[in-house]
Amino acid sequence: EECRSELETLWTRWTEQLTDQIWSVRADAAVALGQACQAYGPEFFDKLMKFIKETLPSAKNQPKMSMEEYKALQNNMEAHTDSQLYSCGSLAPKLKKKAGAGRIGCSNCGITRPKQPWEATDGCLYLIRELMETCSQSDSVLPPLSDELLLPLLQEVADVCRVSHFPQGDELRATLWRQLPGMMTAVGKVRCKKLYLEVFLDLLMRNLESSSASAISKHAAASCCYELGVLVGPNIFRGRIYDDYQKEVLDRALREREIEERHMAPMMQQQQQQTQFSPFEPPGLLDTPYSQKMQPGLPPELLNQQQLQQGSRIGMGNSDSNRHPGIGDTMSM
Repeated sequence: EECRSELETLWTRWTEQLTDQIWSVRADAAVALGQACQAYGPEFFDKLMKFIKETLPSAKNQPKMSMEEYKALQNNMEAHTDSQLYSCGSLAPKLKKKAGAGRIGCSNCGITRPKQPWEATDGCLYLIRELMETCSQSDSVLPPLSDELLLPLLQEVADVCRVSHFPQGDELRATLWRQLPGMMTAVGKVRCKKLYLEVFLDLLMRNLESSSASAISKHAAASCCYELGVLVGPNIFRGRIYDDYQKEVLDRALREREIEERHMAPMMQQQQQQTQFSPFEPPGLLDTPYSQKMQPGLPPELLNQQQLQQGSRIGMGNSDSNRHPGIGDTMSM
């Protein structure tokens, strides 16, 4: 209730950010709008659904562009020459003020590009997933989305995401495949098998078997197939595919995913054991606060070796022997 007087301002900000040029801004705006829906109830939900219905088809209005034209634009030397490069890799200063969606940091600058229509559709995909998930939770103030509302909406999602007249269509489909497992988990196994799996299956398999689709969209499609298979059952999922070639493509993609997971397992296990994250160091370099004494910087094995070396050189009675290596003497190793 404290924010109700500012709700119109917040609505403007959130919807601006939902169509932002940066995907993470769009994703976070969707989360904010989903939480606002729970806070302000049916009236806000109706307003949000109206916004989705108006904005979702935006990708169809994206100007036509070939891959050659897109690559030429990305590789335009004049657009990337004699520009100041900042520490974050941006061609724009970090702290210069910019009117608009209230950004800060690297994106709070005076250099930007116009928003693209497909990005508005992309933001709607995040928002639909967020609404489906939050409304299906037990403590939701809103009921789960009914099939009468949801089925036509997701049919339109599948239709819009078939766009192929511009290269970023692959990015749009990659977003869909990343959000779809969450959507289907929210509707549940029975409704997914009965109504919604068929809505996306053709587009999903066409993306997976395509020879011209981007590697990112094909990887996202393979991951989506795996997660949907886990939800409805791998044999049921495979049985819904009637084309033998598509079945071969699916089997190959799932085998490649299995090999990838096997190679990634040691790294994932190490990250799961990591209870503290630092953006400044790779996983594994920070000590965990719950299992051992906090000594940031070096892993304990290397730390113990260096302490022993220091102890043998300067003696344990020296006050410097308790100093954490890396503060002033890391280069002496």
